[in-house]
Amino acid sequence: MWFTKHVKLGLCLALLMVGGGSCLARPLPPVSGAALQPGRFLEGFYIAPDFAPGKASYDLEPFTVDQAREVAPDEFATLLNEELARAWEANGLKVKGPQGACRVSGAVKEVRLKGTHFRFFTGRIAVDLDVAGAFTQEGRTVFAFSDRVRLSSPINPGPPAPKERELLLKQAVRTFVNHLLTELLLYRPSGPEEEG
Repeated sequence: MWFTKHVKLGLCLALLMVGGGSCLARPLPPVSGAALQPGRFLEGFYIAPDFAPGKASYDLEPFTVDQAREVAPDEFATLLNEELARAWEANGLKVKGPQGACRVSGAVKEVRLKGTHFRFFTGRIAVDLDVAGAFTQEGRTVFAFSDRVRLSSPINPGPPAPKERELLLKQAVRTFVNHLLTELLLYRPSGPEEEG
């Protein structure tokens, strides 16, 4: 009796440890040349002390998609690049050619649409998006970032709504761009008066 009780307890503890370990966040995608710190909006970022985002002009290079599951990589890259350009102009940031501009480049490490096969039963789909990139000016990294976006559709059992996948992917892209520009434009280094 004593033995079976402890075996059951041990099995329950092992299941909790395995379940808890799978819930841990994976490490951020690496961004070369910069040590990232946790951000208020992005998962991680680095900003050079002398970089003034509002005064710079930018050259937006197309972001690439390294890995895509259940999503067409070319279509997703087009969606992301169009949203970046639109948001840059909407926030009053200068977009110019490569001459003397701050070069913005990045890559979608992974975009994954989950739950499409069981959508009829579960009533939802989800998207996972991992993005990393950097802003370089005269060969020097002035801003680097890494972010993760996890979104799911509202629960609606039955057949999928029209354009449900496209709308969820657009929402994930807009969420990432919002995180990026909010961290970039609202970042204020903590001074001695804020630390105390």
